[in-house]
Formats: sequence, structure tokens, C-alpha cells
Amino acid sequence: MLTRFITTTAALAVLFAAAPVSADWDVGDPYKMHYPQLPDLTPEGMDVLAGLAFEPVVGVKFLADDFLCTQTGPITDVHIWGSWLNDQMPPPPDQGTFVLGLYSDVPAGTDGIEHSRPGELLWEMAFHPGEYIAREYAQGTEQFYDPNIDQIIGTDTVVWQYNFFIDEAMALIQQKDNIYWLAVANVDPNNDGIIDIADLMDAQAGINRFGWKTSRDHFNDDAVFIDWDLALGLPVDAILPPQGASNPSLPWQEMRYPIGHPFETESIDLAFVITPEPATLALLILGTLAMLRRR
Repeated sequence: MLTRFITTTAALAVLFAAAPVSADWDVGDPYKMHYPQLPDLTPEGMDVLAGLAFEPVVGVKFLADDFLCTQTGPITDVHIWGSWLNDQMPPPPDQGTFVLGLYSDVPAGTDGIEHSRPGELLWEMAFHPGEYIAREYAQGTEQFYDPNIDQIIGTDTVVWQYNFFIDEAMALIQQKDNIYWLAVANVDPNNDGIIDIADLMDAQAGINRFGWKTSRDHFNDDAVFIDWDLALGLPVDAILPPQGASNPSLPWQEMRYPIGHPFETESIDLAFVITPEPATLALLILGTLAMLRRR
């Protein structure tokens, strides 16, 4: 069953005030997926275009990667890493609108397709400027990859961590031991609430193009991408393809490193982590304090 929710700055402000511990995620912090897929910060790391596209269709290129749920409960904290083509980006903190989605899993071999892929869209949310937290995470020159043309189209030097927080009442309840897919794209860089010709002109000029960073932490199957054909003027709040697995004209395509890359033809995985909701974090902290006191 598809549920769509649009966040508000006020709702997130309440969430942040109630749970300051969740402002960022650092290595060693709790998580509730198979393991964190950390960003590849070596020269072999890449950023994969995830946003406005004008070939093969005018619309949005979504990327998705799969994860194993290790704790039943709402998904209220999502963290990803990415960069901007040639470091040309909207000025912080207004770094465009991110659209996130969560899908069920279609296992490899279904319908004769060798790779697994997203199935039913279970949840999606648009995060406008002010409704997520961005922080500079690292620096280092890396390549920027467009999977449609299977080419490196530029470089970037700054890695950003993006932190998304979801009101528990609006969250998807994930089930332990199930596999889900997280889909991400950055859209509407000029922040006017619609996908318009100005956004596409910037994209054609190589401006404001976001890339989701690769990870060496491999799980299950390749990450995938889809080009979703969208009309200009469409509001950005609910734009994910609802049934990627059953749309033969716009299928989810697997991603592998391009020819010439040190990992050429190997699976691409993307950098993200799903973390416990604030209440769970509080229990973990209290449990740790109790253990220390007993010692």
C-alpha cells in the first residue's frame, strides 16, 4: 500500500528538539540495517548522477540500493553521502529538494531478470531546504559518473553527508529480516517547488547536478537506476515511479563500474545508513550507562 507524506519545517523542528542526539551519524553510532555502507573516499570512489536528466528522457534519474532490516520498527533516520558535479551546487544550506523512497524487494531471477530490483513503492517523501541537515564530511578529488552514457562526466572534491529525519507518525514500519530498497534523487535545485525549464537548463550546463557516492561495503546485489519520464511543471513532492518492477518501458537497470575504472564491471553499491529512531537510541544509551554502572 503506497503512503505519501510531505514534511514541514515545523514538524522537523519539533523532532530535532526532541532528539538532538540524531543530528548527525558518525562511524560507531548505532544502525539498523545489515551494516553501514560507508562512502568510498579513495581515488576509486565515484559519485553517480541522481537527479534531473535530459537523456534518454526528460525527467529524473533515481538511484536505489538494497538493505536488510535488522530491527522491526519505523524508519525515522536516513543518512546518505554525495557530492556535486565539478563542485557547482546551490549555496548551502539550500541544496535543492531531495526525494527519498522505500520499495519492497524483487529477488534476482524474477520474470527472467538476473538482478534484483525495487518492487512496490511503499513510502516516499520530499525534503525541501530546511527539512534536512547537510554537513561537509570530507574532501578529496573523485570522479562523477553518468550511468546512462556509461561515462565519467567530471569530478568533485567535497563530500557531503545528508541527514534526513522523519516523524514516526509518517514513517514506514519496516519488518526485521526483510530486504528493502532506498531510492534517492536531488531535484528542483532552484527551490521553486516544481521541475521547470530553468532546472533543466542548469543540468544541461552541468550545474547543480547531485551524485550519490559509491561504497565498497557490498551487500546482496548491485545498486540500480531508473529514468522516470516527467512533465515540466510537475510538483516535486510525489514523483517516484510506483511500480518499477512492472514497467517494462522504464525498467530499473543495474549499475557496474565503467570500463577503465580499477573495479570495471564489478557491482556498484551506494553510501548510506539507516539508524534507530531517537527512542531506540535513548534506550541504547541508558543500557550502556547501566552496564557501566554495574562494572
